[in-house]
Amino acid sequence: MTDNDETTASPGDGAFEPVYADYTGEELLEQAQGNAQAALIATVAFLRSREVSVNDWAAALGASFALEWGEPEPWAPDEFLDAMLTNYRSLGATVTRADLGRERAEAEITGFPDPDQCAHFGAPVADVARFHDTAVAIAAARGLRWTWSLDDDATAKTRLVVEPVVT
Repeated sequence: MTDNDETTASPGDGAFEPVYADYTGEELLEQAQGNAQAALIATVAFLRSREVSVNDWAAALGASFALEWGEPEPWAPDEFLDAMLTNYRSLGATVTRADLGRERAEAEITGFPDPDQCAHFGAPVADVARFHDTAVAIAAARGLRWTWSLDDDATAKTRLVVEPVVT
């Protein structure tokens, strides 16, 4: 977990004065994004230290997440990627480009995973980026193929693509 409070709030007598209720919704969102990324990155660091497959973890997590998306039904690529971009933004990613086409949707994000936090926890950006594989099962249940590529470790620049499964 991260601590955004870098100041101490004490009245003149040196007694502690709580500040938890003083944070704005925007400040709390930033705190939650940092905590969510820290939890994911620390998990990957732990898995690597125990020599547990990050790929298996991502696939299992994706299967669990798929249950929360309701009954499987066909989705268009633009709808699916729009939903995924919302999820990525909630984790602190920045959408730098989005082409939400009905037949093929593609976007580019940066900031997820956070390269500085990855370095802090000793988890390679490329390993933490395997989290993107959690969307594979969710997309498949909706007749879609989800692919991604990490184009730059320093910024976590990632390309996301959603296309219908060709049968």
